[in-house]
Formats: sequence, structure tokens, C-alpha cells
Amino acid sequence: MSPEAPTRGTHRTTLPNTVELSDTYDAERMRAELALFCARPGNAFSAASGRRVLPLRSVAGDPYRTDCGGPSLVGFQDTRWLRQLPYFREILDGLPAPVRAARLWAAGPGGKDVTLRAAKMGPPWGLCRVHIAVAGGPRARVIFFDELHHYPPGTLWFAAAWREYAVVNQDTSELVHLIVDLAHTAEFGALFPDPLQEILAGPGTLRLRPAAPLPDPESRCRTFQVPESFANWERPGHLLHADSHRTRTRPGRHPMLVPAEIWLREGTPVLSLAGRPYCALEHLGDGEFRLRGWSDERTLRVSRRPDIPVLLTLNDGGMTYQIELPADAASSGSAK
Repeated sequence: MSPEAPTRGTHRTTLPNTVELSDTYDAERMRAELALFCARPGNAFSAASGRRVLPLRSVAGDPYRTDCGGPSLVGFQDTRWLRQLPYFREILDGLPAPVRAARLWAAGPGGKDVTLRAAKMGPPWGLCRVHIAVAGGPRARVIFFDELHHYPPGTLWFAAAWREYAVVNQDTSELVHLIVDLAHTAEFGALFPDPLQEILAGPGTLRLRPAAPLPDPESRCRTFQVPESFANWERPGHLLHADSHRTRTRPGRHPMLVPAEIWLREGTPVLSLAGRPYCALEHLGDGEFRLRGWSDERTLRVSRRPDIPVLLTLNDGGMTYQIELPADAASSGSAK
């Protein structure tokens, strides 16, 4: 495993904690549709005794999975709840970026602070979180450290979700937000105020690249070894750099490696780690793949030639790290 080479500078600290974006929505229509949804048997969505989360999009469309998700075999899909909420579907479809996870989040009156945070959920890693306020009085607040913000119903707000923040409802009415996790795109960046658009167009931001056709997919099947940290996509920091640094400073030690394999399932490349399917891969061109359900934050480049090492790339807040991983052998390319 060759030493990695970091490139570029970082601009992760220049983005504000939260900022209002240019789109707005019909708050009365959202509330009316949600009230109709809650009136149907089995669709109760009340936060009177605390808080409630209703997933509208999730990994595999799981109607009970409320997390922001990550790499997977199937990617993000609509849940059955979204089929009953046409205006909310229209809102999600109208966002100028692929929607990953989306959920309605409610907090009852006088509720306690609820702390939120999602590692790497920001443009420096090719992701973005927004809140769309559906309901909430003036004492419903979003708090970043000592900054207090009120999101008026119908407005769209960026939230720097990789920093810890809290939502607190000290009003007498229920607070409801639509929280959406997106892949960051140039089109979505155009919704930001002009001064921030220049930052988002700079080298410290990752923008989602389109998938590309994959000719001769069998030629990309490989077996090799990857640092164990490659699968730990939530943990912040230069994980690959830490592994190689330990190897250089302690000659008798090596980073923890796990066996990896790229194989085909119904024509789709799949990455297995330690003998288990980990996630599907999306081709970006020239043999480079990102993890399905994730951003370009970490990719694998696989040559058609089996003697050329697999190139692992990690982008972390404007810094790029690369490691070459020698392939053991070309696999048969057959489905498993």
C-alpha cells in the first residue's frame, strides 16, 4: 500500500451555521395536507408528548427508518407515507439536487431541546441538509451554540448539520419541520445568497458528478484489501491519512486491512468487505466509482488492467487523500 498524497486546501469553516435560501413554500397547504394525512386510520403523527419523526424517503424506502442513511445496496427510495402526501412529494421533486433522506420532524409544545448532528452532512463532503418550516410559533428555535434562529413557516433554510445544533419548541403550538438531506449540486448552490455562492463554487466544496455508462463491467471485478476505516464513512477526520501515518512511524505495524471484492449483481458492480456485500457502486467515468447512497467523498478507481493498483480517494473538507491498493487477482465477474 503506497503512502497517500494530500492535495488542496480547506474552506469548511467559512460556511455559516444556517442561512435562509431563496425558495419558499405554501405553509397552509403543507399543514392542511398533513392534517388530512393524520386523520386517516393508522397515520397518527402527533408530538404532543415529546417528538415524532415520519420518514418520507429512507434507505430502501423503509417506513420506520429515521436516520440520514449512507452507503447501501439499494440506495434511497420513497416510503409509503410519501405516496399519501402529494404536495410534500412535489416539494422534494422540485429541489435542484437528488434527495437522499427526508423526514417530517415534530416537537410538541414546551418540549425539551433535541440535539441534532450528522457527520459530514455539508457541502465540503458533497452533501447538504435543509429545513423547510411547516409549522411553529416565534418561540420555536433552532440553536447553534449561542445563535438562536426562528424559521418562519414556508421558508427554506440551510443547516450546517456537521456542527452540533438543537431544536427547541418553547411555543404553545406544535413545531413541524421537513428535514431533507441532499446531494450537493451546483444548481442547489444557486439558492444561496450571492456571497456564499462564490464559496460554494470554490475548491473546498464537492459537487455531485453524474453517473456514467460502464462499458465492459466484468473487467472492473477485482479482489484486494482496503483499510478498515474505508467503511467508517461517518467518522470525521483523515482516516486514511491516520492509517498510513501509523504505518510510516511504526515500521512493525500496519493499518487494519479487510479483504474487499468488486463483483457484479445483475450487471451492477457491488463492493463486498470481509465477505459480505457492503454497497453497490456507481460509475463516474474512467473506472472511478462512488458508493451508492453516498457522495464523492470517497471513491475507488479500477483500471481494466488487473496489474494496476486500485486507487482509493478520500475528500475531506477540501483536502484529498489517495492510496494505491494492489489487486490480488481479477475475479470471474459472475453474479453472486
